[in-house]
Amino acid sequence: MIKLFGSKEKEEHEILDASDWPKHVETLHADSFNDFISKYPLSMVDFWAPWCGPCKTMLPRLRRLERLYKGKVAFARVNTQKEEILAKRFNIMSIPYFGFFHYGKKIGEALGVKSVGDLKDIIETYLSKYG
Repeated sequence: MIKLFGSKEKEEHEILDASDWPKHVETLHADSFNDFISKYPLSMVDFWAPWCGPCKTMLPRLRRLERLYKGKVAFARVNTQKEEILAKRFNIMSIPYFGFFHYGKKIGEALGVKSVGDLKDIIETYLSKYG
């Protein structure tokens, strides 16, 4: 399932150079989450848990996507078992859950295991709208 939210909004934001983008899939905590999603024109956050088998299959896919979209999309993960506040904030009832953000505003979500191709399609949709 994929949901798109909102419409493209023209806003003033800082132009990021290559050194401003994450070098890998970031691990976020409650104290770093807002800063991360607010900094980038497009960020994808994987909500997961260590006991979730399907969630474990997603990290290598995220790492591949991170290399493909370096400088265009920021990727991160949130361990819902450790960061229950964030899971509650986004009303996450099923994992893996992917949240997509445009400068801090939630613009969409996807649920369940996704192939790299499926995720590329979703990301391309957001890049065409918000990139």
